[in-house]
Amino acid sequence: MDQHPLWIWFLCLQIWSEAAEGDSDSMVVNGILGESVTFPLKIQEPQKIINIAWTSQSSVAFVKPGLQEPEITITQVIYKGRIEVRSQNYDLVIRDLRMEDAGTYKADINEENYEKCITKTYHLHIYRRLQKPKITQSLILSLNNTCNGTLTCSVEKEEKNVTYSWSPSGEKSNVLRIFHSPMDQNLTYTCTVQNPVSNNSDSVTVLQSCTDTPSFHSHQAALPRGLAMFSLLIFIPVLALLFHLYKRRRADGVSKKTVYSELLRRESSIYNVILQSKMGKTNMKEERLPKTLGNEIVV
Repeated sequence: MDQHPLWIWFLCLQIWSEAAEGDSDSMVVNGILGESVTFPLKIQEPQKIINIAWTSQSSVAFVKPGLQEPEITITQVIYKGRIEVRSQNYDLVIRDLRMEDAGTYKADINEENYEKCITKTYHLHIYRRLQKPKITQSLILSLNNTCNGTLTCSVEKEEKNVTYSWSPSGEKSNVLRIFHSPMDQNLTYTCTVQNPVSNNSDSVTVLQSCTDTPSFHSHQAALPRGLAMFSLLIFIPVLALLFHLYKRRRADGVSKKTVYSELLRRESSIYNVILQSKMGKTNMKEERLPKTLGNEIVV
């Protein structure tokens, strides 16, 4: 008796492989990482169900009616403790979704009297729930005081099928170029990110951001700073030149004083020598003259 449902299952698989494509349903199902997903079977007469075989890359679970709740046999270990079947309509639920759960699932439904074997196919895609995006600003104040630049919107751990939109501009991109003059009013831009399972948004006020960003103040003060730097570049060499000339003149003044003093000293020495020489000759004449006169008087 225990082998009978398995035999029915294999018979249903064979019938499904030979059936036309119109006999099977296909559905795309989006799941959220870490949360639950439901595969709706939409069975019209649950009481006629004999068994349901769920497969993915390999067998997943085998379900058959029970006295109170459906009996579930999980045939793949990675689904242990994560699969349940709703008793009212036999919908399959997978909890605590993982990225590796994504893929194609098939439900082979065997009804009473073996008259009908229905196969339903589900393409499961799994996405992360989007967190609040981050807006990065790159703003510049031009010479005419126009604030322009870019706003870049990004999300953490970005994956496939993430779309961006800006309001009020309507731009459908993660990068938005902006141009604002001082005459414009403060304008708030909102970036909205969306994927098939969630959406989130963040906003920024542009003109207020212009006045708060360092790039605004740096460009606003660029001209005075440039003039100050230019003045320093001129003043420092001029100051160095004046200091050099001052030292040179001072050195020249000391040198001239030294030479002049030396000349005076030498001239004084020469004058003293000449004076002493003259005084020596005069003394010699005075010494000789009395002797001559003395001799003359004696005679």
